[in-house]
Amino acid sequence: MDKYKTAGIVRRYFAYALDCLISMLVVLIPFLLVTFNAVKGYFASPSTWSALSVVLPFSILFLIPILMFFYSWYFTHKFGGTIGKLLFRLRIVDENGSYMDKTTAFWRMTAGYALSSSFFGLGYLWAFRKKEDLTWHDRFLSTRVIRVGSPVWGIIALILLKIVLITFIVYFVITLLLPLVGTNTQPFPIA
Repeated sequence: MDKYKTAGIVRRYFAYALDCLISMLVVLIPFLLVTFNAVKGYFASPSTWSALSVVLPFSILFLIPILMFFYSWYFTHKFGGTIGKLLFRLRIVDENGSYMDKTTAFWRMTAGYALSSSFFGLGYLWAFRKKEDLTWHDRFLSTRVIRVGSPVWGIIALILLKIVLITFIVYFVITLLLPLVGTNTQPFPIA
């Protein structure tokens, strides 16, 4: 355990940002595809439009956070961190240096994160003290985030996912707005 150093708050933040980008893509792609098809179907034939077209996007929005929680819980327990932490070469370990058990991982993600988020996120800012780089949920559950290598793959993945997300958003904005503009090439009617 002593041969590994605890990860600083900056590296942990970028791993969290990568996890957020991955989550956004996992959530955004199905939601936008289903919503886009529902809107397109409504404009193509309003009489054949069904209530399922409205219920399905909202069902996805309801189920995705639940699935993301179980993904994070499972990966944290089984592999020592989510994909963002793994790519940034970080691992969450207990006081013995091994991966957390299922119960500790659950409490870390629920009560631990709630504790650190309270008081305007002071529990996360506590890691800036540089004594051990531990947040309140790390102290509360006797866990720590350690560095196990270079974060090169995490940085590359973060940059690539930002590019993919921006491209995806631009594509959907263009495909939604171009049909609304129409074929009139004059922006203003000439009197």
